[in-house]
Amino acid sequence: MAIAAMIPLIWGIMTNHINEATWITLTAECICWVELKGGYAWRIRILLMGSILSVIFATIGTLTAENIWLSVLFMLFAGFISGMFKNLGDKGSGLSICVYLLFIICNAYPENSFFKVKERSLLVGIGAIWTVGVSLAITLLTPTGQPYRRQIALIWRAISGLLGEVSTNWEKNKRSSIREIYLKEKEVRTALDSSFQFFEAMAHQVSEKQKDEYQLAQLRKVTALVSVNIIAISEETELLQIKETESTLKIKLSSLFRTLQQTVEHMAVYVATLKPEEKLLVNSRLSRLQKLILVIKEYEGPKHEKQQKSIDRILQLTERSIRLIEKGMTQIDLLGKDLPAYHSFSLVKTVFSLHPKHWWQNVKILFSFNSFTTRFALRIAVAASIALFIYKWFHIDHGYWLPFSVIIVMQPYFGATFKKAVDRIVGTLLGGLAGSLFLYFHWGMHIKEIVLTISFIMMVYYLRRNYAIAAFFITLNLVLLFNIEAVMSTTVLITRFLSTIGGASLAVIAGFAFLPHWDKKWLPIHFAEAVQTNYNYFIASFFKHKNGFNWIRYKRTSESKNSSAFDSFNRYLQEPGNTQKETIFYELITHNIRITRDLNHLHLEGEHKLPGHIISPRSQQTKINECLLWFNKVTETLHYFDPEIKEADPVLNEQILTNYQFSEAQMQYVERLLIELKTMYQDMMRYVDETAANNII
Repeated sequence: MAIAAMIPLIWGIMTNHINEATWITLTAECICWVELKGGYAWRIRILLMGSILSVIFATIGTLTAENIWLSVLFMLFAGFISGMFKNLGDKGSGLSICVYLLFIICNAYPENSFFKVKERSLLVGIGAIWTVGVSLAITLLTPTGQPYRRQIALIWRAISGLLGEVSTNWEKNKRSSIREIYLKEKEVRTALDSSFQFFEAMAHQVSEKQKDEYQLAQLRKVTALVSVNIIAISEETELLQIKETESTLKIKLSSLFRTLQQTVEHMAVYVATLKPEEKLLVNSRLSRLQKLILVIKEYEGPKHEKQQKSIDRILQLTERSIRLIEKGMTQIDLLGKDLPAYHSFSLVKTVFSLHPKHWWQNVKILFSFNSFTTRFALRIAVAASIALFIYKWFHIDHGYWLPFSVIIVMQPYFGATFKKAVDRIVGTLLGGLAGSLFLYFHWGMHIKEIVLTISFIMMVYYLRRNYAIAAFFITLNLVLLFNIEAVMSTTVLITRFLSTIGGASLAVIAGFAFLPHWDKKWLPIHFAEAVQTNYNYFIASFFKHKNGFNWIRYKRTSESKNSSAFDSFNRYLQEPGNTQKETIFYELITHNIRITRDLNHLHLEGEHKLPGHIISPRSQQTKINECLLWFNKVTETLHYFDPEIKEADPVLNEQILTNYQFSEAQMQYVERLLIELKTMYQDMMRYVDETAANNII
């Protein structure tokens, strides 16, 4: 963004074409918000889409600028499209900026002749072509596999954060809460989902003939399996009773966890950079892990039988993680040298990536209408149109900040909208003040250019870290960009600040009053969907098991549904008046999360079965059938949470359909699964009874 936006501005200052340079820079800034996390073909398509949208909506904004009713009508259209793009997450949120920002800004600066309209569209087109050129120049020099590897590296980094939370304060007899650990576990899930957004093919869907993609898909699978082992380690530490653990043993275990975390951290860097020194550090940490495992195994201090089982299990899981990390490093070695994109993509291959079928798929994804996305898009469209009408009707100077603030602040959920509104107001006030100071004191042009460059970088850096700081730099950037040669007046500053407050307030009111999404209604539905997904996972595992059964796919789906339910619960807590059932929902969701974990661990143990005691088929099937009985009871109550769920005929097949026998470790997870099902059913019936009692009252 700094390169694409600043060079046109410097050209404009040097050649006295600052007005033209401003439009080129604004276009560059919009397109640079588009995420370029995918591969080469994806980057080409998304950049071209951003360019086309920029020219179209800049032209529409300019043509409708002098007619208030056409402006409002097309603001409704631009707001709706922006809302649909926002719903696509990282894939499309940047494209929404190309739509609404250029429409609003161009609509605020009308042109009264065809020649001027044509000139502005041409400047926006030049800005788009320039930005695409800069982006592709950088992309062509980027190693072909780097975008994929970066996504995998982010998963490793999230696993490192999970390990840090699991092992924090061990030596001080403290342990992170279940909620804190789950939040870190959820970050791993989010990183995995983000990776699948841009690189969809799973490991079993990629042929070995696709050498690099196959190895990267296998590496991502290994990474996901390491996270499952770390979660299992976390569960074992719950059973370890820190306060009852002898201090020497506690220090050794703490060292083990810390070293494992360091290994994962270096693995994240190695996957992203392929630096030989990072590989050396990973191997060094792996060697230390092996030594620590031996030291703990040889420890002969005081420990009771239950504690010994947990320690043995932690060591087993750590050894398994070591083997997986070594396998991941082997897969990286098999990739060979990662050449820049211009070596891997011929002109023909590049042109083929623009085939109409890819564009049609993107259009279908964008317009995948459902109740949630459509309501959100309509909410944005209506609120932004009202804001545009207010500023146009009352001829508010620089009032375009009203609809601009509405669309930026508006989020799918009320709590998130309110928080972003506060951050936006604080950041805008401080950013406006800072920008005004630079203009008020007549500092030199070069100082303004330097500050603009810094603002381009910092607003991107802070966008997902701290939105209040990002809003500060966004406001500072726009103030300087549109007043690079002017002096800021106090009136304009006050107008901008009041418009921001008005737009943020309108977004909050719209989120509350117009097609609202209240988690008081949706939380039970999200929970029911998560339970139903776990039930399908269980049935597919033991009663409809076929050769080639991909439990990883079921794992991913169940974890995503659990994550949605947990997110809904957190939003539910932020909504006014929702305090009656927070405890019971928290317990129900955590039960369901543990059920998913037990199913995951059960399958993982099946893949890494060690020699030892094997459970008899009769005992195994008896326990599975008992789990089925309770799972059927659980699903029979789901219609109390989601009335649209139809009561399906329960699965009653008592045949042994699994093609493997349980080990003792697997049987322990079946026992845990049974306990969770029984307790979850009791809590679900408590919810049903409380709901019935409240309805009677």
